[in-house]
Amino acid sequence: MKGIYPVKYFLNPNMDKVKSVEEIWDDIESYSGEYFEDEEYTTDHLDVFIPLPPLWDKGKFTKGILFTQGLEYLLKLYPNLKTLFFTGAYTMWSSYSWCDKADFYLACYENKPREEYHKKKYQNKKDIIFVPLQDADYLNEYRIAPIFPVEKNIDVLMVSTPAPVKNLHIFAQAVKIYNQKYNHKLNAKVIMGSNDIIKNTDGSLNYSNSPDYSKTALDEVFKFIKNDGKNIDFIPHVNYDEISKYYTNSKCLVLASLIEGKNRSINEAASCNTPVIVFRDHNKWARGGYPIFPEGSGEYVESFSPEALADTIYKVINNQEKYTPRMNYIKTNGRKKFIDKLTSYIPYYRENIPEFDKTNFHENPWIDYACQAGYQLSYIDFLYDKNPILSRTRGLSKIEKTLKFYHERYSVPMN
Repeated sequence: MKGIYPVKYFLNPNMDKVKSVEEIWDDIESYSGEYFEDEEYTTDHLDVFIPLPPLWDKGKFTKGILFTQGLEYLLKLYPNLKTLFFTGAYTMWSSYSWCDKADFYLACYENKPREEYHKKKYQNKKDIIFVPLQDADYLNEYRIAPIFPVEKNIDVLMVSTPAPVKNLHIFAQAVKIYNQKYNHKLNAKVIMGSNDIIKNTDGSLNYSNSPDYSKTALDEVFKFIKNDGKNIDFIPHVNYDEISKYYTNSKCLVLASLIEGKNRSINEAASCNTPVIVFRDHNKWARGGYPIFPEGSGEYVESFSPEALADTIYKVINNQEKYTPRMNYIKTNGRKKFIDKLTSYIPYYRENIPEFDKTNFHENPWIDYACQAGYQLSYIDFLYDKNPILSRTRGLSKIEKTLKFYHERYSVPMN
């Protein structure tokens, strides 16, 4: 992860009053949340997703699809990778990938003026396909789903790392305002996903061993509320297999950031039938008019202020019957919809898959037949990680084993 982190944008939704949109796009592009060769955490944290394996039937070979947060590095290690896969790059930020060797970018949002500006500025990227998806959209909607029984006993949930970009202090102020303005104490929880933070028996947090950026964010929070766990219940870490319980039992989920990548918790909450609350200005320059969530799945906060956020929380909590997040979510999202959308943007599959249907790729009979013949899995089983070593791996040693399997299967040298 490299570049200039645009911290001036964290709390300022009005940057367009002092800069042109092109200058703002350049600022967004100045930082990449990708993994690079010379970063120590790349070895253990690099992910590879394979939503479609290479396929072979009756003498016809069709490339699979692979996307990763470190494509530049992987192509250096395995230069023949593109013989087997149509390769995609993404960054955990609203910028475009810095890799100019990708076949496609997971670009978060469809924003044609921004894409055209980028390709004009970087001529070496003019043939790369921009797809309005990110890894956050590659959600297993059956794993992250409502649990039974449904007990909406959490008023408001936030799932957020303790980083300044997340604006936890805005959320803390909103909770405080809500409690005073509506004469009701919210049951508010924040899941932070941090193993560096210890929750004391009295509900307070010990974050002395956290990175400096976490300390900065939490110090700012506790300027507005006490560090005693009484206003907001901060939960350092929750196992992923338990996260659906928290979403399901919450009346709403809040995202307080103005700029970041494509947030995962929005998808997870909606998939668990929990309405989401997001500032309307969230990622507004990166996404243009592209929606943040499906209609009927939550509310936008119209102005960037803690009180406006508090008022929107009140609206959602007291109008639960208005929202049908999961129904709306699964109509257009989840893994089946992900692969349908991804392949619809890539001409290669339209030209090489028999009976190609861009709206129903996941049910294509040839795909299912070839996948079963080649890997002893139906395509749906493959897509949903029934044999995860073939479809999703993390860490360079495991990635090499997976890629070695595919290279040997099709007699392609690794390098």
